[in-house]
Amino acid sequence: MKVDLGALSVVLNQSTRTSGPLAGATFVVKENIDVAGHVSTNGHPKWAQTHTAAERNATVVDRLLDAGAHLVGKTNMDEMAYSLLGANPHYGTPINPAAQDRHPGGSSSGSAVAVAAGLVNFAIGTDTAGSCRAPAAFCGVFGLRASHGAVSMEGIIPLAPSFDSIGWFARDIGVMASVGEALLPADAKDVEVGEVLLLTDAFSGVEMYFASAAAQPIDALKAFAPWREATLGEDFFKTALAQFRNMQAFEAWAADGAWISANSPTFGMGVEQRFAYAAKVTADQRDAAAAFRDKARPKIDAMLGARGVIVMPTTPFRAPLLTESEEALDAKRYQMMRLFLIASFFGLPQISIPLPTSDAPVALSFVGRHGGDRALIAFAQRFCAQMKKSL
Repeated sequence: MKVDLGALSVVLNQSTRTSGPLAGATFVVKENIDVAGHVSTNGHPKWAQTHTAAERNATVVDRLLDAGAHLVGKTNMDEMAYSLLGANPHYGTPINPAAQDRHPGGSSSGSAVAVAAGLVNFAIGTDTAGSCRAPAAFCGVFGLRASHGAVSMEGIIPLAPSFDSIGWFARDIGVMASVGEALLPADAKDVEVGEVLLLTDAFSGVEMYFASAAAQPIDALKAFAPWREATLGEDFFKTALAQFRNMQAFEAWAADGAWISANSPTFGMGVEQRFAYAAKVTADQRDAAAAFRDKARPKIDAMLGARGVIVMPTTPFRAPLLTESEEALDAKRYQMMRLFLIASFFGLPQISIPLPTSDAPVALSFVGRHGGDRALIAFAQRFCAQMKKSL
């Protein structure tokens, strides 16, 4: 195997079939996904020390092996999956192959790096609040967050179960579709994608570098399908971000709080601050967040309509430099979460598409209706073919 750039935590060599739709394809899985006989570290050595080896594979691993894919390793991740940068104080920060002076993105950092470095054909991660989408954008690969509940989370360490979802990475959109064929249920019968909704709020305040890189692809998109502008309003984003943060934090403490209290693990600064906040979120705050989501969901559904796909930046900027301050990184984390919360809060699928650039990668995203993952991938596949012709 090529130099892994800090992506791999364990090297494996597992396969169960030599035929199937993914025959011959190699893959890796994130360290919070169980592989029989191995301890899932969850990105923290104390977690590894206090947990036993998995007795069986996570369901997603078995599904891929049954499809003929070859598992070659597990990958490093952010602590407890509770970050978006990919920097781990215990296991190190995987090197971003597309921009070695910049963060790889997280928490599925190693999975994205393994794909970007050409170590594997595809990689599996998890996405709660952007953990596949951020590293896909930063490393210049395709990345998908599946609809909430579309792919089984059995055998995967939870962070915030209301939002946790499987995701995957590939360098080729065709491979993304092939993995989807192996993992995704059939779309609902009424799901189709045919109208582009440019979410204007999401494009405000983007880095000029992103705006320049996205200009021609967006023009190509407008020529590719009927389109209109859409908006949610700054009040929505401000309130939604606060409510999402509370609900995620409440669930994260419910998942990990007892273990943290019993073991007193040492966390990096950002993760430590987030768990300190999570410990204080009340059930009433969680209930208020759930009520907000229930009230806002019809607005999102109406905006998408029968055939719509939301278009927005995956992240509004290039990957942050490794030298940026904690304060600057935290501010960028919230800028990203502002965009990521739409798919996360409402359980929607989102695919990140790398854009042609001359420097560090940036990416455009499509967000579709819940349960319309296959149609979303197919739309992205058609658009990528068209973009290749027009650019």
